[in-house]
Amino acid sequence: MTSSPITMRAVQLSAPGPVENLRLITLPLPAERDGWVRIRVEAFGVNRSELKLRLGVSEGVSFPRVPGIEAAGTVDAAPGGSGLVRGQRVVAMMGTWGGPTTAGTRSTRRCRWRR
Repeated sequence: MTSSPITMRAVQLSAPGPVENLRLITLPLPAERDGWVRIRVEAFGVNRSELKLRLGVSEGVSFPRVPGIEAAGTVDAAPGGSGLVRGQRVVAMMGTWGGPTTAGTRSTRRCRWRR
């Protein structure tokens, strides 16, 4: 039996500016909570919103920050009644900026899945 990890890796932007401001860091794994699904992210989109974030032209954004609003991966934890199960492949469009403690957890209302 394998134990669940207690940490996760994330790319964090410390401040607007050059690519050197992006760092691979280790964060605590977000706890399971009602109404949210935790996704083991295997791929994420990099688009205009991440470019604006890195250039420092996004308003109302604080740093450090884990960028990303689109992700694909596997359900790691899901509440009962969500229609999702551990190991299920999903894609998610978060619609809000990621954050250092919310990366990898998304509202089940914002998660789309294949059956």
